[in-house]
Amino acid sequence: MRDRMIGRLISTLRPHKPHEGDETVLAAPPEAIAQFPPMVPLAPPPAVNDEPADALHEAVEEALRAAGYLPEPPSA
Repeated sequence: MRDRMIGRLISTLRPHKPHEGDETVLAAPPEAIAQFPPMVPLAPPPAVNDEPADALHEAVEEALRAAGYLPEPPSA
């Protein structure tokens, strides 16, 4: 069925015949017609949360200490 649908689609294709007046040609290159100001280079946003593993490690360590699986850290 798919082959028949593709065959019907291909059979409807006709070569493109330009209409009268479709042959528009620019007399000058686009740069000469429209002058755009130079684009400002984009910069990436500042980095946020570069080390998500550190926050996760601290949260897990705190939970393990609260549950009694890790001893309290030595006081300085």
